[in-house]
Amino acid sequence: MQQLPQSDTVNVAALSAVFADTTNSYKFYWLLAILDCLRDTGNPRMSMRDLSMRMLANVWYPLDYFKLSFGSRDSFKPIAVFVSQHIVVDNAPNAPALLSQLLSLPPPQQLELEHLVKKLIKWVPYRFIRPMFASEARGLHDPKVNALVIAAANASTRAPYWFDGDSIVMHDAWLQYFQQHQAILRGFTYWHLVRFLQKNNPNVTGLTEKLEKPGLRDLTVANRFWKGYLTAHAELTCIYSGQIVTTSNLSLDHFLPWSFVAHDQLWNIIPTPKSVNSAKSNCLPCLDRYFEPFAQLQFDAFHFHTDKGHNKLLEDYHLLFAQDLAAIQQMPYPTFRAELHQQIAPRLQTAQNLGFAHGFEYGTRG
Repeated sequence: MQQLPQSDTVNVAALSAVFADTTNSYKFYWLLAILDCLRDTGNPRMSMRDLSMRMLANVWYPLDYFKLSFGSRDSFKPIAVFVSQHIVVDNAPNAPALLSQLLSLPPPQQLELEHLVKKLIKWVPYRFIRPMFASEARGLHDPKVNALVIAAANASTRAPYWFDGDSIVMHDAWLQYFQQHQAILRGFTYWHLVRFLQKNNPNVTGLTEKLEKPGLRDLTVANRFWKGYLTAHAELTCIYSGQIVTTSNLSLDHFLPWSFVAHDQLWNIIPTPKSVNSAKSNCLPCLDRYFEPFAQLQFDAFHFHTDKGHNKLLEDYHLLFAQDLAAIQQMPYPTFRAELHQQIAPRLQTAQNLGFAHGFEYGTRG
């Protein structure tokens, strides 16, 4: 378990307990918003409005881009959907932060968004620090707890902050602790968040890669793999469109979307023209229509590189099939195809269950 640094000035044990028995994601994103605000401004006074927008900016990627489940009791989903309906989020590495993109919404949508988020923080600022006042709050209902927490936080330094109108203000000792241990506190929060997400996404891999905006990816190996194949297969056609794929129009498509798998392993990557890859975006392909040509292309490319002795390029297949490369090389196509289908089909079903658009067929809408 991630441990917090000890302190002679603040109650670290109480802070460590804030995520105990957490049934929704609000507390995680509340603390991350506070840490982000301190990192960006250094100001101990933080408006509820600013913190709520920061919460949303942090939660949008795991919830809507990566389509993770936050459980039936979580109310972030409609707000994330609202964002996606009103903004084409720019995810380029050098794009403005999502917080800036949210703040650029037209005034009517800005007000509606703030109204939606305000409902979410009706309780979290008070519930977050409730463990600091556990004995006083025991047995009280939520409205009374809020009033008690406000009074207690404003009368002592037991909690990290006190309340001043629509803002929270960090106590000096806590401010120093948060600033000194920013990275550890962030790691502590993500550790608990991943545990929370594992319960709600038991069949999803790569959760730690799905907490934030995706970073720069290195497709050097995949480019070498497919460009090498293309040099010997000048008439290669795209499995989706039937168009000729060349080194000049080459784009690397993740058969199962990268936003689901969160990796660049070669068994899931195929060459397509750039326009086709753009059209497919992060949709799931129609398995009935495209799995056969996908499997055949994977089989042919695997054997092309084994014949060339490029074993270092093929480790992804060894990991997927859990067999050594020599054994995979001896597989006839029907066996290779069956093994690949056994790996692809359940993953595709999980992605579909999470809400990824499915049944993509090039040239059709829907």
